[in-house]
Amino acid sequence: MKKVFAAMLAVMLMASACSASGVSVGNMGVLNFDGGVKLHAYGTGDNMNDYCYVVETPEGLVLIESTAYRENVTAFAEYIRSLGKPIAGALFSYHPNGYKSYGDLKVYATENALKSWAEGGSVWGLTQSFIKAAGDKVAEDLPSNAEIINEGQTLKLAGLDFVILHESDGEGYGIYIPAINTVYRHMMGSKTHNILTSQAYIEAEIAELKGYQDKGWALILTSHNAPEGKEAVAEKIAYLEKVLDLAKTSKGREDFISAVKSAFPDYAGEAYLGMSAGALFAE
Repeated sequence: MKKVFAAMLAVMLMASACSASGVSVGNMGVLNFDGGVKLHAYGTGDNMNDYCYVVETPEGLVLIESTAYRENVTAFAEYIRSLGKPIAGALFSYHPNGYKSYGDLKVYATENALKSWAEGGSVWGLTQSFIKAAGDKVAEDLPSNAEIINEGQTLKLAGLDFVILHESDGEGYGIYIPAINTVYRHMMGSKTHNILTSQAYIEAEIAELKGYQDKGWALILTSHNAPEGKEAVAEKIAYLEKVLDLAKTSKGREDFISAVKSAFPDYAGEAYLGMSAGALFAE
């Protein structure tokens, strides 16, 4: 079974790296599981390398995250409609933009996630900065209401359980799907820099990822990287431990950025590294 899963994952990741498949913009990978369950992973191909997901069962669809730019939201919505099944719910956490394009759907969020979408919140603020940079290309509509969910709660959607998880930043939430032994978190990516806001936050991220290892979760979904297997967790822990050490020993922002680039020269997400340096060495 492990060999079969590995082979399917390899096919999915290959599809995610290729040109558009089933979508007008970006790329789509599909992974099949037992019981007629499918995971659709949409890579936007935009400058933020966004990923969002549809979990499909015989009963319906569950959306996990949306994305920032209108053309990608439109392409994702068209693809969702092509599946020909009802949307049982939308689990939006960090990326709820463009939610109106998916039709009349039930949005689920923690109180903290909902606050982050409201005026003055972190997601709202990022959206405003995107609008300043890209104008009406940005999907600016953010939900003002949601069905409130809590960390540790299990939702039954489209016949599957979705367990709501804590995330270290205290704003959004993660998701565990027991039926397919899959977890969603906002950022990871074994070869991608993450936004790291403090040394304490890095330590919390390391602890959370070690928890993933203890639980044996097999597939990791994130918003800024293609899906990866559990070996990526070990790589990310090693990265975070090294970055934490460099944060403690670097003399300032530029010294830190230079040291991290030297240690991880092939990593994507350089803008995220700059954001981390700004937070870790705020004057």
